[in-house]
Amino acid sequence: MPKTKIAICHYRVGGTDGVSLEIEKREQILKEHGFNVKLIAGSRSKGANYIIKELEWDDGIVPIVKENGFLHFRRWDLEDIEIKRKIRKLSNAIEKELTRIQRKEKFDLVLIHNIFSFGGHIAAARGFFNWIEKFKLKTIATHHDFFWERREFHLPRNSYLKKYIDQYMPPESEYIKHIVINSITQRELKKRSGIKAEVLPDTFDFGQKEWKKDKFNKDFLRQFDIGQHDLVILQATRIIPRKGIEIAVDFANALQENISKLRGQELYNGKKLNSRSNVILVMAGYTEDEKRDYLFKLKTKAFDERIRVRFVSEHIKAERHYNGGVKTLSLWDAYVHADLITFPSIWEGWGNQLIEAVFAKKPVVIFEYPVFKKDIVKEKYSLISLGDKIRKNDKTGLYQIPQKNMDKAVRKTIKWLTDPGLNKKMEKNFRIGKKYHGYRVIEDFLFKKMGIK
Repeated sequence: MPKTKIAICHYRVGGTDGVSLEIEKREQILKEHGFNVKLIAGSRSKGANYIIKELEWDDGIVPIVKENGFLHFRRWDLEDIEIKRKIRKLSNAIEKELTRIQRKEKFDLVLIHNIFSFGGHIAAARGFFNWIEKFKLKTIATHHDFFWERREFHLPRNSYLKKYIDQYMPPESEYIKHIVINSITQRELKKRSGIKAEVLPDTFDFGQKEWKKDKFNKDFLRQFDIGQHDLVILQATRIIPRKGIEIAVDFANALQENISKLRGQELYNGKKLNSRSNVILVMAGYTEDEKRDYLFKLKTKAFDERIRVRFVSEHIKAERHYNGGVKTLSLWDAYVHADLITFPSIWEGWGNQLIEAVFAKKPVVIFEYPVFKKDIVKEKYSLISLGDKIRKNDKTGLYQIPQKNMDKAVRKTIKWLTDPGLNKKMEKNFRIGKKYHGYRVIEDFLFKKMGIK
């Protein structure tokens, strides 16, 4: 019996964002089991088998429709009827291209990521829904980020948009099974639409080779002007406001103020700090074009407070390679050279960077965001907590946590970094992560619960 032919669809693939990484995992697992898998995505993708230019959410008319469609953006250069026409034009173009691809490939199953939930490109939802219904395609729709979780998408501009969102985001269909990545959105989706979704949290390949220093990444520190004896903190997430990166900047500052307690000490990983050691915060994630103002605020904050920060995203991609003699490192190379990981997100659907740090066996400083408290804390990882209290500075628009929480986290960090027994804690974290988030979890889910064969 021939194996199922599968399409995996998203706005973008081949990046280092959480959704792209989850798609890469599914593609790898399915191919290893002999399935024929093709990727369909927008024009800013790398490695897609099919590109649909109208799928890119940050190009052409798409961001204009978004900003006219929701009151948050205060944009009024499109009349109501024009918004409707452009949504239909976009969705029809996407449907037409999907139809062409389907007639060529004859997919048996479709895995869709965020198309029916992300508020930044609502036109895509209608195009995909019509395609699924036209060909009666069995579909597994995974919703990583719902529009209602973002303040900017709370208020559609008119009744047409509200009805559109109610109908397509996500849609009910006999051909679609719905997946969410945490129990909070599972409950909210049921409340809002009556749709019952299964929960599949983020997963990771715990069976891969351990990330280590090698010939390719051995000069990572020198490449970014970091001393061999500096204390390296890695912020691995994209640079967007909900990641709370300003808290990582504050943490790096607070740790630098206490660096004298670490100078002359040997860390858990064998690194020795000397009298010239400093704290260096490495930001490896990229910035979305529309969030450049947030990046500017972070850079201004770091400069004003004289915090040592390296913005290295231009040199970090999904995979390492040489291009014209220029070396591009992978995100995993950054983890290898980090002594500590910060993960101060205010909101996460789950949190890929947490499980990456667990695999890398690095200590993690974490803000206790809602999904962490609801779904993850019960897995009992050893972590350094920044607490769960936060406020926004009215003047800067940046987040802050109570000083007592920061001080407590810094004290624990200093204790942990110099504890020879820390490696045992990190080994235990690794075992927990493998149990709850290893590839066996997603394999059982896809092949047993979802019935892929």
